[in-house]
Amino acid sequence: MYNAPVMETGSIALKEWAVIVEALATGRQIFLLRKGGIRDDRGAFRLEQSAFLFYPTFEHQQAEMIRPEFRQLFERELSGPADPNRVTLGLFGETAFVAEVRRPEALVGLERFHVWTPEFFVKRMAYRPQAPTLVVGLRLFRLGRPALHPVDPAYAGCKSWVPLTAPVPIGERERVGVAAEADAALKELRRKLSSS
Repeated sequence: MYNAPVMETGSIALKEWAVIVEALATGRQIFLLRKGGIRDDRGAFRLEQSAFLFYPTFEHQQAEMIRPEFRQLFERELSGPADPNRVTLGLFGETAFVAEVRRPEALVGLERFHVWTPEFFVKRMAYRPQAPTLVVGLRLFRLGRPALHPVDPAYAGCKSWVPLTAPVPIGERERVGVAAEADAALKELRRKLSSS
């Protein structure tokens, strides 16, 4: 189990589809599936930080990779940013655990923990199969005051982590969901992954 440091500001963000950031922020998802961006070191994802902000991206989002019951709910996130020059940073995550998965079948039966389709897992694992696929279980927090952050050209491209041009206050934050229930869900997810 990871123990994240107590932080008052965040200066690094993890890029993730905007629709998934919304799913995380609303308690419909509790983990990420990461493989790494083309511009990541050796093309593989590394968990460089145990606690971080989420940077919602609109590149590469595919509605057909989100289960139909969630597509309408996230229509706004699937359509693109309201202001292409600024990004809203309103979600903070702490790593609860990391597990490596080698087969899409290992993720069958975990639907209550995510919004993706089974095809998403198959496609993600087939892409660069030599690179490890990581499940990152998360404790999630909505910021009391989301930051409207300017988009910097250095943030562009297929890379997982972006150092922010200015720190974002994260001291005022609220856990997504009821903490005890969210922690129990993370334990159940970890148990199911370890037994697959």
